[in-house]
Amino acid sequence: MSKADAFTQAGKTAVLQNIQGTVQFLQRFPPFNQMEQLHLAYLVEQCQLRFYGPGDSIIKPADGPVEHFYIVKQGRVVGERTHAAKGSTETTFEITSGECFPLAALLGERATRTEHRAAEDTFCLQLNKGAFIKLFALSAEFRDFALRGVSSLLDQVNQQVKQKAVETLGTQYSLNTRLGELAMRHPVACSPQTPLREAVALMHEQQVGSIVVVDERKAPLGSSPCATCARWWPTAPRTSTSPSNST
Repeated sequence: MSKADAFTQAGKTAVLQNIQGTVQFLQRFPPFNQMEQLHLAYLVEQCQLRFYGPGDSIIKPADGPVEHFYIVKQGRVVGERTHAAKGSTETTFEITSGECFPLAALLGERATRTEHRAAEDTFCLQLNKGAFIKLFALSAEFRDFALRGVSSLLDQVNQQVKQKAVETLGTQYSLNTRLGELAMRHPVACSPQTPLREAVALMHEQQVGSIVVVDERKAPLGSSPCATCARWWPTAPRTSTSPSNST
């Protein structure tokens, strides 16, 4: 057995020795607290525990197409991107216990665009791509979460922003206010020829609930909400890796 294989086996053994404790940990966070017990048990049984010291790179663009799904069990992970104009590195996000990554890259079957680093001593549950795809197909709750791309922290932030908007909208605007004055960003759009996989990945990356289908003149032809994508994509995305294969 190679050193890498031994390391992988040790990580898997660490999880298997405390399956119930890991399940109870995951049940504190969405979407795991909504998943069926059988599916959650499958997730835990397929995971291995990985440790990363401060500054260690977990995944980066140069690694190529993402092969693992990660759940932060303990510690803190930051996302870093190189700013081409400034020639410096910027921290774009921070995630902690119960949150997961990198969903957009996994769904898009591509490399991550952000380097994920441990900001402190960090333990992550690592799930191989084949098991992720199988879980995606088995669990409607997990699939919906993956398609919406909502982590526990992001969901809380979004709810707070929405609530604040509801509280202030009535004092700042009237029903005669033009929609153009309320728009916060340009709509996310795609062509009619865009594959469903790419559309879902783009919605996830831009953190929107729908995408506008436009023609070559950018005139809207219609829109596709996330719920529609979930309905028309009920099974796992195609991949050359069999769902039953392990890492």
